[in-house]
Amino acid sequence: MTSQAQVEPIEPSPIVAQDHRGETRRALIRNISFDVIARIGYLVSRVFIPPFVLAHVGLSAYSLWSAVFLIVAYVGVSSIGFTSAYVKLVAEYVGHGETRKANSVLSTGLVICGLVSGSFLVLLALGMPQVLRWFHVPANLVSDARYVILLVVGMHSCEIVLSVFKSALAGSQKILEVQRIWVVQYLLEAALVFFFVGAGYGIRGLADAFALSTGMSIVLNAMLARRIAPWLHISMRSVSRESWQRLFHFGGVLQCSAVLIQTLESAERLIAAPLIGLDAVGVLDIASKLPRVSTSIPSAFAGAFMPASAYLHAGLPESERRNALQKLYLKGSRYMIFVASAMLGFMATAAGPILLAWMGKVYSGTIYLMAIFAIQQHFDCLTGPGTSILRGMGRPWQEFSYTIPNFLLAALFIPLSRLVTGGWSATGLGTAIAASQIVAAIGFIARANRLFELSWRQYARAVLLPSAVPYLVGWIFALPALRLAASTNRWHVALAVLGVGAIYVIVLCVVMERFVLTNEERHWFRETVNERWLRYKSLFRALLKLIPLQSA
Repeated sequence: MTSQAQVEPIEPSPIVAQDHRGETRRALIRNISFDVIARIGYLVSRVFIPPFVLAHVGLSAYSLWSAVFLIVAYVGVSSIGFTSAYVKLVAEYVGHGETRKANSVLSTGLVICGLVSGSFLVLLALGMPQVLRWFHVPANLVSDARYVILLVVGMHSCEIVLSVFKSALAGSQKILEVQRIWVVQYLLEAALVFFFVGAGYGIRGLADAFALSTGMSIVLNAMLARRIAPWLHISMRSVSRESWQRLFHFGGVLQCSAVLIQTLESAERLIAAPLIGLDAVGVLDIASKLPRVSTSIPSAFAGAFMPASAYLHAGLPESERRNALQKLYLKGSRYMIFVASAMLGFMATAAGPILLAWMGKVYSGTIYLMAIFAIQQHFDCLTGPGTSILRGMGRPWQEFSYTIPNFLLAALFIPLSRLVTGGWSATGLGTAIAASQIVAAIGFIARANRLFELSWRQYARAVLLPSAVPYLVGWIFALPALRLAASTNRWHVALAVLGVGAIYVIVLCVVMERFVLTNEERHWFRETVNERWLRYKSLFRALLKLIPLQSA
């Protein structure tokens, strides 16, 4: 297959094209299925950490930890364009058997990321006093803030520079292997957080847990990449001007887009610190935590779309490429938003009980903020398939039709929120950012539909209308849940939320299966459930046979 693809790079034979489609389909199913499970585990682990940390360190220290990860996010943005380019270019080169070029891209990218991340870290260390003043860090937390910022940002910089190993695996569509290491990483981090913070190390314990788990992840990815990808060879001799140009051509566009996206995603917290106070950062983080983390589960689809679309774009003839990519976009959007809206719909309609059960108390404005952040994340998820597939097709600049309007609208809505509310507030800032992203997302979806030659009627029937069903079902349980939250204590509310949530899931599954899924999807879903049930039933029986029976 490789030799044929090299001889006929423009029009692969039907056998090669069929192999590309089949291999891509198998890789998507394998990668997405485990990725979803891994992200569910991550969501569960993140649910328990914030209330535990808040109870031990207080709102100010928790807000400082949230502010540290704003800095970490900007460090990541400094190289995200190039690391995303790794995946796209490696997927293309490996698909054509050109591993020498893949090694050159990775080696050149390591040098770029090392220079960028190193420079950022030096500037951060020199400008530490200004950073502490910007976030209004209290005097009693200044020493801890220096330690935590330098340790966390330094370790994250190392992870960025050495991400070539993880990207080599992802570009080869070995996302399953990457996700297994990630599962080990976040489980270890969670265990260390509970140990260090519970032992009284405070916010420094959070930083130590992050550093140890991240270091372990770097080592495991490097070892696994060496074993699974024998072609991988990182060397300074592989650095080339051609790879430098390819990385800047593709990654430079993503870099500009990523800076805009990160600025928008963190704008309300960055502005809240100097204008309202450090505690406002924590309030905004609490309100957005569950909606933001929950979307990491449907993001498993988007994460697999870029290498898959790159592989299809490089391996299919022009006559088949358009239909294959259009189907990937429509089906991907449909299934991705199914998963996202199932969680976000319940969060938007039952925000009060969820926050009370989760945190033990409801901070001012967080109920409203969680509801609008859930809706915001819903629309952001709708843009995920389009941006990922267009990246894989080598058209990352299309993202500017989302990020630039988003940025301009935020610049308009943020000061407007002050005029409407009569002053700076967390709820006003959150509303401005959510509104700007929702409007910009609608514009990008319209553009993506035109690029993939889909009508609004097709898209609405397959994606938009089904995604509204969880919100309608959620409203059925909203009033009972609010009454329970107002009349009982935290633990009663937690049990009530679990009970109501379980009923919500059952009702939603029945409604979706009966009225939303097509006959083909319904048949596949039932077959999958039966297959999993038989597998787990056989496993349970095998475990029972291992238990020795004691005689009377």
